[in-house]
Amino acid sequence: MSSLRRYAPLITLVVGLASLYLYRLSGVGVLDPDEPRYLAIGRAMAATGDYVTPRLWGSPWFEKPPLLYWLTAIGTNARLGIELSGRLPVAILSLCFLAAMFALVKAEYGEELAALAVVLLGSSAGWLVYSSLALTDLPLAVFYSLAVLLAVPLAGTVRNEGQSGRFLLIGISLGLATLAKGLVPLMLAVPFAWFLRAWWRKWWIAAAGLLAVALPWYVAITARNGRAFLEDFFWKHHFERVYSSALQHVQPWWYYLPVLAGALLPWTPLAGLLLARGRKWDARQRFLAACVAFGLVVFSVVLNKLPGYLLPLVPSAFLLLAITADWRGCRLRLWLIPCALAIGCLPLLAQILPGVLAAGRLSLSQLPHIYPREAFYIALPLAVLALARRSWLVPLLVLCLVACGLYLKITAYPVLDREVSARGAWQRIKDAHGVVCDNWVSRKWAYGLALYRGEAYPLCGTPGVRYDYKLQAHGNEMPALVPADPR
Repeated sequence: MSSLRRYAPLITLVVGLASLYLYRLSGVGVLDPDEPRYLAIGRAMAATGDYVTPRLWGSPWFEKPPLLYWLTAIGTNARLGIELSGRLPVAILSLCFLAAMFALVKAEYGEELAALAVVLLGSSAGWLVYSSLALTDLPLAVFYSLAVLLAVPLAGTVRNEGQSGRFLLIGISLGLATLAKGLVPLMLAVPFAWFLRAWWRKWWIAAAGLLAVALPWYVAITARNGRAFLEDFFWKHHFERVYSSALQHVQPWWYYLPVLAGALLPWTPLAGLLLARGRKWDARQRFLAACVAFGLVVFSVVLNKLPGYLLPLVPSAFLLLAITADWRGCRLRLWLIPCALAIGCLPLLAQILPGVLAAGRLSLSQLPHIYPREAFYIALPLAVLALARRSWLVPLLVLCLVACGLYLKITAYPVLDREVSARGAWQRIKDAHGVVCDNWVSRKWAYGLALYRGEAYPLCGTPGVRYDYKLQAHGNEMPALVPADPR
């Protein structure tokens, strides 16, 4: 009974966060051009049994490695449904990583600090959002961060015998990360070379683990597809991404500063706690800081940028915050005021999110209104901040975030699904009688509708084919069926 009482708060947080991760995971259809492509490729792998060459609508697709496709194929074979086939394996992978992170950090720093690091990460905006989408960013972040966590004790010790098993696990983790997103984790692992230099005689073990996991697929797909794979996968989607604007994701160098701040929400203000500690950092803390700083600099230098690229840095950032910040000697309640306000704003976000995603921007007409229900959710974290004991502040604020997050899903998801997602568009046009063509709608809608239809719509204007309707849209607005021009 004493053990149950001791772990009751942690169990409550785990159940609350798990419910937030899993509740209505398929409550909204696909919203961007990447997720429907990855879901379609995984579904094709399950249908054909070819787990080597990714194919999109029958054609080879070499943009990403296969790990997410394999997970989606497993979900498809389990008959999870279109969205859940990819989203549920990703969500489960995320929750398993949080459990592994707790175990590894607990072994190095103790139970209390491990719980703090995991709870902060698990309730952060960036980790929550990407844990609910069938995208490659979360699998990469999981396995790269697992390698970082395994390397932390090595950075803080003088070379001695043993640790072969840990190096093998580091290599296996990096190998799985390369199956999630190619060469990216190897680039991010550059700080390992300096902080683990005293262990250089063990590096071959990590290299062997990496090659044993990743090399078979790379050899198999190269043998089947040859130069076409090498040029598209390595040259176009790795090296051209550094300098070419052809991939259409060009952003300024400072792009990731606000992205990182947003990914850490609602705990972003707690980064100020790092400045309140005067003690010198040890090698483990410097290693974590180097991983975050190096990744931030490299991604900022690269010409093409997307928010999800930064996700692998988020676990290291929260662990560094948990072990470095002066949680007992500072005015914690004061630092948590903006965090509580950010949590309280989630119900207001539920009002404006559909309009922002549909229009791509926030306008004055979309500003939220505070009704009694919204006022309750806004007041809840502030009341916790004012009344709770110091040791309960963070756990109770996390539970407030869970409540506000569930409210956001309940209220915003139906609107998003109906008015913003490709599933909502498909429901409106799926019963059309006649031949439909794609009149050059945006990639978001073209790929999303193809996912639900099972194949892509042919482009309008194909010679010798008569079309009854065409899909037409202005900008990124939801496409509609209009009569095709008579031939």
